[in-house]
Amino acid sequence: MADSAQLDHHVFDAAAFRAFLETRPSEERWELIEGIPMQSAAPRIAHQRIASNFERHLNAVLRRSRPAWRADREIGIEVSSRSSYRPEPEVTVIDAQTDTERSFTDRFYLVMEVPSASDRGRLLESKLRFYRSHPHNGFIVVAEQDMLSVTIHERRGAATWVVTTYAAPDDQLLLGDLGPICTLADIYLDTHLDPRRQP
Repeated sequence: MADSAQLDHHVFDAAAFRAFLETRPSEERWELIEGIPMQSAAPRIAHQRIASNFERHLNAVLRRSRPAWRADREIGIEVSSRSSYRPEPEVTVIDAQTDTERSFTDRFYLVMEVPSASDRGRLLESKLRFYRSHPHNGFIVVAEQDMLSVTIHERRGAATWVVTTYAAPDDQLLLGDLGPICTLADIYLDTHLDPRRQP
């Protein structure tokens, strides 16, 4: 995600936020975090490539080992109309049979965030708490866009999360019983951080 700008201090729930979105131009990207609408600036190309590289590799694994799931880009997550959250992660794993006419999902199994520097700290931590609270979610992937680094939060049991950070280009990113997804270098293919890129 690129830089976010706070709208105001009016607290929204997800239903009110949806009504607010209908008043905004379709090209704008907004999220609801702790009841506050947050607007994202236009993402960098590297941000988009990191997310699309991960989505491509993840979907290849899901087709083989978990065909009931699929990964999609920038889907709103709304667990209830009264929720004070409606984030829009870069990648979300949902049921493959989800109605494609919908603009959001209320059930997810994995999310990926590609935070900018301004997303660090309280904003990212708030999102992580929300993602961890969803009973069906098993994985949170956080990929940096200014250095070669991916951190995977994996649920173990009801309330325990194990955090693993990958920093070497040949590291294989592992997602529980899904197994290896790709190497760290694969995530950064065709970006300024691509370790295989010719000088």
